[in-house]
Amino acid sequence: MKRTSIAIMLLLVSVIFACKSKSNPADDIKSIRFKFTELGRETQFRIGCDKFDYYFPEARVKNFTQKVGIDSVMQLLRNLQKADEGFLPDVRGKIYINHTNNTIDTLCVGVKVLNYKDVTYQTPQELLALIQK
Repeated sequence: MKRTSIAIMLLLVSVIFACKSKSNPADDIKSIRFKFTELGRETQFRIGCDKFDYYFPEARVKNFTQKVGIDSVMQLLRNLQKADEGFLPDVRGKIYINHTNNTIDTLCVGVKVLNYKDVTYQTPQELLALIQK
């Protein structure tokens, strides 16, 4: 009987720790930096992510370092919808997400689609508006 009680207590403690809410992923972000050019302009050829800095060396920069701004951007990125296969962005901007552990995630943003962690998503118009604000 005593062993059963101990086993039940250990099980309850395990369940409590397993159900403990995870930390907000936006909490591990130091800053977000947008580097962009005219987001509405399209060219006759697609500019890839690796060529963005070459074609737009004097792109504008916008930084978010406050929690409210970071949370706004991350909320938009959490709700991304996948784009159809075969689409690649005609890159007009890059988003650099700087984490507290010094890693950096890079998003390549086009007017219609964006690329994030090797997956192509539809570009939310709210994100474009936030960048250009």
